[in-house]
Amino acid sequence: MPTRMAESVVILHHHLGFGFVSVVLLSLASAASYGVAAALQHRAVIIQPQSLSRRPGLLLPLLRRPIWLVGNLLDGVGYLFQFLALRRGSLPLVEPLLVTSLAFAIPVAAWLDHRRVTMAELGSSGMIAVGLALFMVVARPGAGHPRAPGAAWMLLTITVAGAIAVMMLCARRGPPARKALLLAAGAGAAFGYVAALTERTGHLLDAGVLHTLMTWEPYALVAGCVAALFLTQTAFHAGPLRLSLPMLTITQPLVAVAIGIGIFGERVASSGAAPALEVVGLVLLTVGVFSLARSPVIPELQSGTADGVGLGGGGH
Repeated sequence: MPTRMAESVVILHHHLGFGFVSVVLLSLASAASYGVAAALQHRAVIIQPQSLSRRPGLLLPLLRRPIWLVGNLLDGVGYLFQFLALRRGSLPLVEPLLVTSLAFAIPVAAWLDHRRVTMAELGSSGMIAVGLALFMVVARPGAGHPRAPGAAWMLLTITVAGAIAVMMLCARRGPPARKALLLAAGAGAAFGYVAALTERTGHLLDAGVLHTLMTWEPYALVAGCVAALFLTQTAFHAGPLRLSLPMLTITQPLVAVAIGIGIFGERVASSGAAPALEVVGLVLLTVGVFSLARSPVIPELQSGTADGVGLGGGGH
């Protein structure tokens, strides 16, 4: 009997190890897809006449641009990878890894613009990698139960919607930088909520498509995606993309991780020095993202996102 128990523990250990690696690879594939999509869409939009800015007619020439179509296809591929990752892994594991989408976007955009990646961009990407690695190693994200009572979902929905409403009200006044930061934080919160619904919907599919379609989660997921995309474009319109993009990129995983821990019972290490080191990792990650957003590519992306079609992703 002890021998069988030991064998079961070994098998379980290897299964979890393989599962962890597969979730990490799926998450990085999602981030890469989102990042490359952003760069390709930017490249297609930036060369369009300024006279088409913010007009529906902009879509007509873009539909004839293979690079833009590929970018949109990669957006869909990125979400598929994210969906599969969340079916196998937890929000604290998957969502922070999606932050690397910006690091993937910069070198692709630089290559398309026929320039070299700068040392500053490499340094910022390195800081993101170090912060992410520190958080992952110390936090050791664990799985929970991707379900919650209806009352918990209702409270969560009211809390997220209320926070977004407050940020939108506060963004009505003040300089463009403040508006961009507040609206981007609201968009990030919306995408964090969408990530939780994505994980829940993925697990509902284990009982079959028909069963899933008879629940409220997939419909809330669609509505949440629409609201999040609207908030994203509003944030991009409000002020500098070098502020709104990193704020959105950072807020999304923070909200998703909080939901994973608070609603789904997912775990991160909380004893000893772990919480302090996790904060250090997140600070390094945040500084790296904001530093990388100062890349020369970002101001150019602004003209693409201003039309609502220039920035891929959702990873965000």
